[in-house]
Amino acid sequence: MTEGLSPRPTYDRIARLYDVDMAANMRFDDVAFYAEVCRAAGRRVLELGCGNGRILLDLIASGIDAVGVDCSQAMLMELSRKAGARALSPQVCLMDARALGFGASFGVVLCPFSLVTYMTTADDLARLTSEAWGVLEPAGIVVLDAFVPQPSVYSDEFRPDYERPYGRGSLCRSKRIRRLSPTINRIERCYEIRGESGALVERIETVEDIHVFAPPELLDVMRDAGFKVESEWWNYAARWPVADGQFYTLIGRRGR
Repeated sequence: MTEGLSPRPTYDRIARLYDVDMAANMRFDDVAFYAEVCRAAGRRVLELGCGNGRILLDLIASGIDAVGVDCSQAMLMELSRKAGARALSPQVCLMDARALGFGASFGVVLCPFSLVTYMTTADDLARLTSEAWGVLEPAGIVVLDAFVPQPSVYSDEFRPDYERPYGRGSLCRSKRIRRLSPTINRIERCYEIRGESGALVERIETVEDIHVFAPPELLDVMRDAGFKVESEWWNYAARWPVADGQFYTLIGRRGR
């Protein structure tokens, strides 16, 4: 399988833009979904790929005992800044989700917002699921989700993506998505920060590879790792496939 480009440089570069960029692209209330799952479990939570705290800080603010890890120092610095503004004191670690430094001390492991798609090799995937299993207490649960592949996204040219308010100016993004193999996509993005007058202030370019998972393939990932699949969700709300299915989520339980 293709050796993928790491997402860490991307997130290091766009950490300060994240809330205007990728966070703003989520049009479903995934945070409420994760919070409900965690509250129902009533156990300590580990979020893999917690980033700038988009999910983690809301979990903690609602009284959930949650810990976060991420491989991007810049994203964790943003998390710390946002936590301070909300008078929160989260426990977070700079750590690779494929090499966790915890024992079996969590009742829930969240792999949210398509984190699994960054596992571009069979070894990456095996290490992620093995680590999730290893940090879970007996009968603990893992929540795994990924976007549903859309064939219309591919292009040989950069396409305008959005223009959004940013500071006193705007943030413009364009991107190109190319298929490297049946399961690996390369995503190239170009960000332009523009001032109040519209003049270009800064340009940031990123490139990363992702592994695309159709829902049946994600099911195989969960089962091959030894988890018992307890429920499937579409767009964080529907228990059955929906016409506009953008995200597919699985909840699996570790055996005793």
